[in-house]
Parts: sequence; structure tokens; C-alpha cells
Amino acid sequence: MHEPPPARPLGPDAAGQWVRRWTSPEWTQAADAWVGCRLAELGRRISGVPVTYRARFWSVVRCYPTVEGLVWFKENNPGHPYEAALVAALARLAPYDVIVPLAVDHERRWLLTDDQGTTLTHAEVADQRVRCSVVRALARLQCAVLGRLDPTAYDGIVELAPHAAGDRVRAVAEEWAPLRFDPELLRRVARAADVLDRRTASVSDTVPLDLEINDIYPANIFADRSTGVLRPRFFDFGNALWAHPFVSLHGFLDAVADWTRAPLPGPDRDELFTTYLTVWRDHLDADPDVLRSDLTATQPLTNVHRLVSWHRLLPHADPLELRARAEIPHSYLTAITALAESRDGELGE
Repeated sequence: MHEPPPARPLGPDAAGQWVRRWTSPEWTQAADAWVGCRLAELGRRISGVPVTYRARFWSVVRCYPTVEGLVWFKENNPGHPYEAALVAALARLAPYDVIVPLAVDHERRWLLTDDQGTTLTHAEVADQRVRCSVVRALARLQCAVLGRLDPTAYDGIVELAPHAAGDRVRAVAEEWAPLRFDPELLRRVARAADVLDRRTASVSDTVPLDLEINDIYPANIFADRSTGVLRPRFFDFGNALWAHPFVSLHGFLDAVADWTRAPLPGPDRDELFTTYLTVWRDHLDADPDVLRSDLTATQPLTNVHRLVSWHRLLPHADPLELRARAEIPHSYLTAITALAESRDGELGE
């Protein structure tokens, strides 16, 4: 039996309604009872003391020891209600590339999975061979599910076409104008929306709107090393959108730069683009030049998609949670303004 890892410290939203709910005895008893019943159906049982590993107002994760190994339970904020159902669907379509749930409760947004080992390390993220493995696996997963998911089956998932991104940013800036955000920041965001209109106008319809995972972060990628060759397995789909799938790659490359604290060298980025697009080209039998153009044109959408995902949480947040986590949407808005501040609205590669 493996012991659960130590609980992570609560954050600045700890006194908000969701973390208080998720650390209450009533909720804990209900979650434990559900996990115990689901495990019993599989001939398993909880064999030690569970730990609420992480509680933030957007989700809670609780870990349970069993004789067969750890299991993990997750509940999402109602702003991200579809993850359990989406994970179940992805596991049917691409069981070797994602986590496979032990049980789901769609109505309560509950998900139970076996432990999958460790996630990518900083050393692995710095290794170009590992990065190529990740982007190849990402493209393989996206192609495996392309056209096979029905977005209407996932309550709350937002559709955002590339050409609509500018209008969505304008709407958010207008909505947030009465708040405590810097008015000049919001004006720059509005100018950035004009740049988005220009940058996304060239995106073709070669790749249709589909699942954009919107959170391909190294800590959300299990690293299966059991065969001696690292095989990525993706999890955490709570931020997903119905949008252009290529934005998922840009999110991962941003995370690589963040983890390595350095911009990706140009040759490494080119190799990763080529590795990723080769899978798409073979799947669609598409013009590689068109795919490359679309990949470049979708780069500015990463922070727009992050902002949209965050925006879904706001109706379910109390004032304390909004204040405590205000720096997150502020950081997305600030990043979006870089479009307006770059020469002719063009970002350097």
C-alpha cells in the first residue's frame, strides 16, 4: 500500500465558499462513501487514511490508499462541469493516451482514477527528445478523437472559433471595465482584439473546431516509463474548449519556456512544429504549408483561451474568491496586450 502524498497548503481562497465546502466534514463523508462504494464494486477497499491533496475554488483533489495502490478523486467547480464525462469519452477513444476512470458521477462532477505514477520532471521538460514525444502524443490523441466527440454532450463547454476571439476579448474587457482593473490595461486589451482579428483572419477550415485541451502543462502529463521508452499520458481536461486544436500545442510550448526559464531556441521550436504537424498531415492528407500557416496564426489564442476558461468560473465564485485570485485573469489580460504592443501586431517567433 502506498501512502498518499502530504496535502498541499491551502491558498488565498481558503476562506471562500468552495474550499470551505470541500474541507467540511459533511462533504468529506459523502465523497468518502462514494469512493468506498465504487471501489467495493471493483472488489477493492480503502485501506488507510485519505488526504485532501489540493483544494482550490476551481476544484478539489482527494487521494485514497488501497492495497492495489493509490486512487484519486476529483470534483470540479460548476463552471467546469463536464470533465468527468469528457474523460470517460476520451478513455474509450484513446485509452493509451489519457487516464482511464474507475468511476464517474456526471451530475456531481466526480471522477475517480487509479494513480498513474509521476508526471514529467523539469529535466525531462528540458530534453528535446521528450518534448518531441509529448507533441507527437498530443497530435496523436487529437487526431484520434477528431470528429468523434459531440460537444453538446458536455454541458458548459465553450465554443470559440479563431475568428471570434477578438470579439470575445472585447466582450470581457467591456464586462470588466467597472471592476478594479486598470482602465489603460483594458484599453490595450481592446486594441489587442483588433490585432487578433487580423491574425486569425487567415486561419483555414482545414482543421475543424474540436477539442482544445487548453492545459497541456508538464504537471498534467504522466510519464509512463514502464517499457523503457517514455510514453506521455494526459490528464486534467477541466479547462477544455471547443476550439482550434492547434492552440493546445502552443500552450505546451509556453509551459516549456516557463519550466526551463528560457525561450525555446528557434531550431527546437521548428522541430516540435514539424513533429506535431507530421501527425496531422498524415491523418488529414492535408497541405503541410496550410497546416503550418494555421499553426502560426493560432499562436496568439493561448491566453485568450485561458481567459475564456477562467471566465466560466466567475458566476460561481464569491467575492473573496474573486479578490484572492484576481491576479490570474489579470495575468491573462496582460499577456493579451502584448499583441497590441508588438510591431504591427506581429509576434516574434
